[in-house]
Order: sequence, then structure tokens, then C-alpha cells
Amino acid sequence: MAEVIAEFRKLINQYHNGTGTPLREDFSQPDYFVQAIPYLLTFVVLEIVVMWIKHGSLRGGWSMADSLTSFSHGIYFLAHGMLTQGMFSYVYTKIYENYKIYELPWSSPFTWYVAAISVDFCYYWIHRACHEVNIFWAKHQVHHSSDYYNLTTALRLSAFQIWLAWPFYLPMAFFVPPSILLIHKQFNLLYQFWIHTELIDSLGPLEYVLNTPKHHRVHHGSNRYCIDKNFGGVLIIWDRMFNTFAEERDQEKIVYGLVEEVNSFNPFWLHFFHYTRIWTRVQNQKSPSDKLSVLLKGPAWRRGKPRLGEIEDVPVVQNRPRFHVKLPTWKNLYVGSHYLCTFLGFHYLTINYLNLAQTSVIFSVAYVISTLTSLSLVLEDRKYIAALAEIARCGATLLFISFAKSSINTLLFHFIYNAFSLSIGIWVVYLHDVLRKDALLCTNKKT
Repeated sequence: MAEVIAEFRKLINQYHNGTGTPLREDFSQPDYFVQAIPYLLTFVVLEIVVMWIKHGSLRGGWSMADSLTSFSHGIYFLAHGMLTQGMFSYVYTKIYENYKIYELPWSSPFTWYVAAISVDFCYYWIHRACHEVNIFWAKHQVHHSSDYYNLTTALRLSAFQIWLAWPFYLPMAFFVPPSILLIHKQFNLLYQFWIHTELIDSLGPLEYVLNTPKHHRVHHGSNRYCIDKNFGGVLIIWDRMFNTFAEERDQEKIVYGLVEEVNSFNPFWLHFFHYTRIWTRVQNQKSPSDKLSVLLKGPAWRRGKPRLGEIEDVPVVQNRPRFHVKLPTWKNLYVGSHYLCTFLGFHYLTINYLNLAQTSVIFSVAYVISTLTSLSLVLEDRKYIAALAEIARCGATLLFISFAKSSINTLLFHFIYNAFSLSIGIWVVYLHDVLRKDALLCTNKKT
């Protein structure tokens, strides 16, 4: 797919109108989302500082394990985009080249306004479909799986969202140039970052037009009045127009997360667990039409009920304890340090992946995903499996860098080699200690 993306980059920089004048696509499309990462992280830190100043602690508003899980999903999202983005962009470009009905002038502000509004309108229907079609919800529920609501929640994106989103944008190919679409999709996504916070209350008259933290808090709630409401991306007017708007209630505390909690920090499991639920429900249906309904109707649909189910059947969610696993300090430090190394390596990959061989990109993505999955087992304090997974991961890392030693900076090689060797030693000692304690416990029970 890396080659497809590179080919797309070349494609949109060619001459297509036969007049010797460059097409609007001659302008490069910067990856604003990747460029914005340092600024997004800065705002995450600022939010944590403000929380601490305002409340005297972070309890109830932030969790390291939850935030690292959200970051992991963001990496999943970007990693999957590396492998598939070019394919969808290529399809859009081909439709625009061969079937466009009207060519909007590149230099006109009107074109950019039309693109911005069109992207947001399409996003509304994408988002609504994700909530109202069960098989689509399986992709989107990742974003709602956190029982916290802070800026890191905005990064909790599904890797598979693009497979659903792109068909909704394809009608724009009849009049909106590809590069303008790509830019406005990034702007639309970046706008939605700041609305994932509890620190901002009301923005006055802007609340009537824009999607704001106040409106989006409702969208993330598990309370009955919050279900399937406020789908807008930048504008809230779509929800007001199509009767999916709900105002935040001051007298009812919003409970965040899924209605049926999953209680996991594992990004891989969080991506796939709802498919297992769908499969179980399909297996339990007797008629083919009911099996199909499980897939294509709402997540709350039951036989004899409306397409989206009855709101009265949704459990009343009141205050509930957030998923939390207390870890010793050394495990928190271990996960934090290895996660930082993974993030820095992945950030380098996002900048340079178009210059790498496809096999290298696929291998790197697989390594990152396995690393995040393994570290999540530590966050969940899965003693045996976490220790074995980390020993295997660190061992594989040492094996790889040993083969690639000639292409790695000497100082960096020794740092990685020593760090991962030490990590293996830590887990071997830990595993030995756990086995000794469990054996002693079994002996005491027998006596």
C-alpha cells in the first residue's frame, strides 16, 4: 500500500487538463494530523495541569492506563491509514478525473467553504450510521470505550473507521478536488480534538451553531437521554435539522463509556470484542431475516422491536466505578518508558514511511501493534501472560536489531540492546518470584 500512496502523490501532481496549466492537485497535501501531534500532546499536558489546579488531584478526570489506551488506539488508527489511505484516495481521484460534473475553481473561497460544509455534512451521516447500524457500531464503539472524558479520549479512534467513511465522501468527487477533500477531512478531525474535555462549560451563542464540549459530552454519555444524540463534527446544526440533538442536563451527571462495559486496556481486544458479541447474537437467531437484522439494525435492536430498539430497554446507567487496576510503581514506570520509546519510533515512521519498502512498513506496523498489545497486558496486571509476552517481545527486538546492527547508529544500538536486555532480566526475575509465591501458596493450602 505504501507504493499505492506514493503513486497517488505522483498522480495528483500531473497535468490533466491538456492546456499546459497545472491542475489544482499540483499543490502538495501536508499531513496536518501528524504535524499537529506535538501540539495535541501539549494541550493534553495543559489539561492535566488545569485539572490538578482546579480539583487538587486527577482522581475522576484522568488515568494513566486509560490515556495510554487512548494513545494506543490513535496509533492503531494512523498505522492502518498508512496501509490503506492511498487506495481510497486513488478511487476518489479517479472518479474526480473521469466523472466530475462541475470543476469548482481552486482559487475561489467558495470552493473551500463548499468543501468544509460538505465534509461536515458527510461526517454527520457517517457518524450517525456508525451508531444506528450494528456492524458499523462494531468499528466505532472503540471511540466510546473510555469511561473518562478528556483530550486523550479524542485520540481513541478505530483503525477500521476509514473502511466505512470513504464511501460517504465519494459523491463529493463529482465537484470537489481530491486535495481539498483530504485537507478538509484533516481539519474536520482536528477540530474535534478540543471538544473532548470537561473543563469548558458553555460558549454562549456559539452553542447554537458549533459542536462544542457541552454538546459532545452528551454524545459520549451512557445515560438514556444521551444515546444516539449529537452526531455533528464541526457544526451542530445537522443534529438540530435532523432531530438528533440533545441538550446537556445540569441536574443529571453524565456517565461516560459504553452502556455495557468491557473493562479492558487492551487496544486489540477493544477493536474486536463487539464482533464476538454480534456473532453470538447472530448464532442465537432462528430466521435469516433476524440474523440480518442483528447486523444491519441498531445495536439495541431485538426481535419485535423498532429498528433502533426501545430506549426503555437501555439499562439505566447511574454512577459506576471506573475500570482501574492498581499497579506497583515499577510497572507504571516500565510501561511509561517503553510506551515513550514506541511512540517516538512510530512518530519517526509516520514521517518517513513513504520512503520505506512496503515490507518494512508492514513489519514496523505489526511490531508496534504487538508492542501496544503486550504493554496493555502489563496495565491489566496479567501476571504470567504479561511477563511471557514481554520476554518474547523484548527478545524479538534484540534479535532484530542484532541482524540490523550495521544500519543502526552505534549509540542507539547499544541503548536499545541494553534497555531491552535489562527488561528481559526484570521479567525473568519477576516471573520466578510469582511462581515461587504461587507454589508457596499452594503448599500452604494443602497443609
